[in-house]
Amino acid sequence: MNDEYTLNAKEEIRKWETSGPGFLSRVSDLALWPVQKAVDAFVPEDVQEGVSKAALKALSGLGSSTHLLINEREVKKKVAERRRDHGFVLRAMDEAAKHYWRYHVGYAAAQGAATGATGWIGLIADIPALFTISFRLIQQIGICYGYDIRKKAEREYIMHIFKTASSGDVRAKMEFMLALKQVEEILRIVSWKKLGDTMATKELTEHSLIVGIRQLAKSTGINLTKRKALILVPVFGAVIGGGYNSLFINDIGEAAYMSYRRRRMDEDEGMDAAALFL
Repeated sequence: MNDEYTLNAKEEIRKWETSGPGFLSRVSDLALWPVQKAVDAFVPEDVQEGVSKAALKALSGLGSSTHLLINEREVKKKVAERRRDHGFVLRAMDEAAKHYWRYHVGYAAAQGAATGATGWIGLIADIPALFTISFRLIQQIGICYGYDIRKKAEREYIMHIFKTASSGDVRAKMEFMLALKQVEEILRIVSWKKLGDTMATKELTEHSLIVGIRQLAKSTGINLTKRKALILVPVFGAVIGGGYNSLFINDIGEAAYMSYRRRRMDEDEGMDAAALFL
């Protein structure tokens, strides 16, 4: 049973890795193309600047602060409860992770509907809130799989998950996925060698994998602005805001879920193999 569950999990991960960008990007590019083309012409410069600044401020502080909004003991308790229900550790982790994934999709929908009803002013306020939800979700899922999200090296991994999840096309997703796996490999080696967080951060820096926060904030902010352009229409503002946010967070949750469970399985199998040579 456990072997079958693990094989199915690996197949789910493989399908996610080889698929295109998230559902949100595919739908938005098709349905909102005319509106997105017009955004550059009619969106006030102060709004564009406000969005970029809000995104930069949010991303600059979120990596080190969102863990303060998380009750780690509660998350670990959730995993322990699921383990009592299912017995198998990986499945317990998966079930707990999916619990937080579903919760944040609903939470994001409510938050997006509230800010979406207020037009561009709401958009500028919405971005920090949406990023906070995103990073809190990624970190909660990370805790479900046994990782210490307070470590600086783990914050680097979290940023790469966010970047992969918010990619806008197949090529970008593949590039970000490659970088994400490189980070995983470095963290796995560091874990096996029992090196500290400082050494892990040094290894990541030497491999030039540090996420460019400023560029990420700018590109993500512009992307969000274009995809949420229909909030200008008063009647649709709340609907678009809530719907967009729920889909965005769903993509974030899927990326975190697939990435952390892949990493957990790879590390556990690696440690089991290494034990044969001790």
